[in-house]
Amino acid sequence: MLRVGSATIIPVADESLGVRSMSLYLETPDVKVLFDAGASLGPFRYGLPPHPEEFRALKRLREKILYYADRADIVTVSHYHRDHYTPPRASLYECTREKTFLDIYSGKTILAKSPSSSINFNQKRRAYVFFKALEESKSNAKVYFLDLDRVDFGETSIEGFLAVHGDERLGWVLCFKVYLRGEGVLVFMPDVQGPVSDEALSVLLNEGFKVAVIGGPPTYLEERSGKKLNKGLENFARALRVERFNIISHHILRDPEWREVVDTLAPDSNFHLYSEVAGLEFTPLEAYRRLLYEMDPPSKTYMESLRSGQLKCDDF
Repeated sequence: MLRVGSATIIPVADESLGVRSMSLYLETPDVKVLFDAGASLGPFRYGLPPHPEEFRALKRLREKILYYADRADIVTVSHYHRDHYTPPRASLYECTREKTFLDIYSGKTILAKSPSSSINFNQKRRAYVFFKALEESKSNAKVYFLDLDRVDFGETSIEGFLAVHGDERLGWVLCFKVYLRGEGVLVFMPDVQGPVSDEALSVLLNEGFKVAVIGGPPTYLEERSGKKLNKGLENFARALRVERFNIISHHILRDPEWREVVDTLAPDSNFHLYSEVAGLEFTPLEAYRRLLYEMDPPSKTYMESLRSGQLKCDDF
């Protein structure tokens, strides 16, 4: 837990806690916000499906997301990747039942990425399914597309802005600035991959937020080269040198050598992790999936059930 004046920030789920996510809870005297109520597992890493320990973490953190969703007035959808929102279907790799979608979004104010602009085809299709399910379920949710807009809740203001998801082919993400009595409390930047975007970097360098939550570069995906990745790494290093409470998350923590990457880029940087802020053990399970298989080989029954589609999240 992190206190910033009269605001409270609570990390809910991310790679440092064992799943793909950036879910974060914020409470001010005016409003309670759950950012990006999604969590998932990578179906394959090192040619291996998730280890049972990853499913146990997913089940535990899905329950935590549901707990904070129940408390929240607002739930955000920064973009339509399944580790950032909860789709309206049952899924083993997101640990959802049919009702999980409504448990999270019913009766909430949803601050969402527009489904009709600055979006690629796959996300547009998922967004259509998401909003169709909201409408058909009579969820009583209120939806605001916050791409370049601002909403006020008493003395708390939430402003949206767009940043590229590393590469335009992957679309854009909705980032959030939170102000309390006109002072910048939090900027939340999911999946900005550095950021690659110079406009997003400018926010981090120049706008004086007390806390920045930054989705780091995906160094686990490719050799540490390439124009987009290098740009993201360079901007990431510049952002971490700013004196404030920086929290790094997401793609970079899927790299087993992430700390070496950060230490090389910005040896004097100031950063924290979700696990640290939450007072929990650092458990980057996907990054060490191969090691998990070596140290604790899954049973034959588990592997057969996973391959046959018979495995359920409740089995863990």
